[in-house]
Amino acid sequence: MTEEERSKKEKEIDERLTEEIRRKVKAMIVEQGYTMEKLAEELNKKYYTKESKANLSNKLKRGSLRYIDMLKIADVLGYGIEIRNKS
Repeated sequence: MTEEERSKKEKEIDERLTEEIRRKVKAMIVEQGYTMEKLAEELNKKYYTKESKANLSNKLKRGSLRYIDMLKIADVLGYGIEIRNKS
């Protein structure tokens, strides 16, 4: 596999995973009766952040959501994140 092919595959995987996370977060928001705006407000209250609806949307779209961001989002929405062994 050439470096160009490898780079293309990596980008495809990153885009697929980014879309998967985006869909999951949006589903969690809807399931809990939140909007992006309400989520941003609750994050700001609970974690003293300065999130905005646009900022959250952009992070999801770009795939730049950090793990700590995801932990906070999950917490505000009443979810937990567990890392476990696949076997």
